[in-house]
Amino acid sequence: MRAAVPSTLLVLALGALAPAAAGGQEYYRDIRPLLAERCAGCHSDAGVAFSMEDAEATFRRRRAIAEAMLDRKMPPWLAEPGHQRYVGDLSLDDEQLATVTRWAESGYPKGEPREAVAANGDRISGGAYDRGFTTDLSLDVLAGRPYLPDQERPDDYRCFVVDWPAERPAYVTGFRAVPGNLRVAHHVVVHAVDADMVDRYRELDEAEDGPGYQCFGGAVPDRLGERAERDAYEARHPDGVAELSRGSFWLAHWAPGMDGHTFPEGTGIPLEPGAALVVQMHYYSRHAPGEADQASRVDFQVAEHVERPAFHLPQTREAWLESDENGSMVVPPLGRATYEVSENLGDLLPYLARVTGVDEERVERVEVHSANLHMHGFGHSGVITLTDTDGRKQTLLSVPSWNLAWQRDFTFAEPKVFGADELDGTYITVECTFENTTDRVVYGGYGSDEEMCFNFSYIAVQASPDATDGSPPRGRGPGS
Repeated sequence: MRAAVPSTLLVLALGALAPAAAGGQEYYRDIRPLLAERCAGCHSDAGVAFSMEDAEATFRRRRAIAEAMLDRKMPPWLAEPGHQRYVGDLSLDDEQLATVTRWAESGYPKGEPREAVAANGDRISGGAYDRGFTTDLSLDVLAGRPYLPDQERPDDYRCFVVDWPAERPAYVTGFRAVPGNLRVAHHVVVHAVDADMVDRYRELDEAEDGPGYQCFGGAVPDRLGERAERDAYEARHPDGVAELSRGSFWLAHWAPGMDGHTFPEGTGIPLEPGAALVVQMHYYSRHAPGEADQASRVDFQVAEHVERPAFHLPQTREAWLESDENGSMVVPPLGRATYEVSENLGDLLPYLARVTGVDEERVERVEVHSANLHMHGFGHSGVITLTDTDGRKQTLLSVPSWNLAWQRDFTFAEPKVFGADELDGTYITVECTFENTTDRVVYGGYGSDEEMCFNFSYIAVQASPDATDGSPPRGRGPGS
């Protein structure tokens, strides 16, 4: 994960991001402060990319750095400008790009080194993605045991059951995943499990050899998809597989490019005492054969009360994930294909009520706070739109050039708010375009060499005064 910005990188920057003086741009005066502000979170000794802590070594990379900035490849910000204002926007504005352009055109002058001073904070400006993410609760995913991904599988989806230790009802208000081995960790999904279903999930975990259990399709073990296993399980627990599905919901997620994420102020996702988490780790061992995951963890920000309970919407077509069997998502060899799916907000009310604990009839308004496009390595571009009941369409997120390594939730500076009577007929649509550069067919599926098309939106609920007092409803699990 990204480390806090090292103080050695932070330079005296009075006027650093302002228009340059008439004498022209210089590395130490004009460019070095910009790198400290926008690039140091990843480009540090403890970061995920080459370090910029050594000023002279960084200067030697000046041409490549300037080209990456001017091509808008760095800092990595996939969202096309001009559609929405996003919290924590890392992209360079026109003024900053002009500064880099003038520096390059004048031959990359170095100038004189300047005194390094302490930072005025580690946060990305206005950021939801916070290098200074503060953790209220940190949980070990592997319980101290290393896990070696299945070496016979190019993609190993493994679920680990982790107790939620809070003794009182609480809300999750921020999340960060810290994979123990980034060479084998592809993504992380955290499902919350209703307290009444925890023993069931523990039973299934203990019945499978080694830490955790196989779980390509979500929190429910893969083996329950086999007829004999399902029948044996439901002989003990009638309708048990459906109960497992109803007893869990999508809590949070991580993918490469994401960091600590504080949810919008006044919102949070409710969890009851006695609940558990099912942490789904997607490993791809072929990238690092023989390497184990040693110490993955998940960090949370937690509050006892919030004004507006919330949930994460995972939006896709489930059929796409079995496309090698049903042909619902196919990208032809050396070709492109586009797929889309729409969600009517009115149809979300039962799920909303189940997860947040707010009865459907007491929902007054719904706030859509974010969009997040997710594809795999054949992703080319994508767009997420919102269409209201009058047919007016706006773009929530446009990604004209997809990059698997730099995913994130794009949180809107102002949420999209709809009254309860406006939900039915208001649609969120995600459209994904794929480009297949191989001579084989690419299908939708769970594998890293297959494709996915997802949107993840964070949605909060404004309820009538007697619907909730800011605490999770008592006497029920939020997944019941």
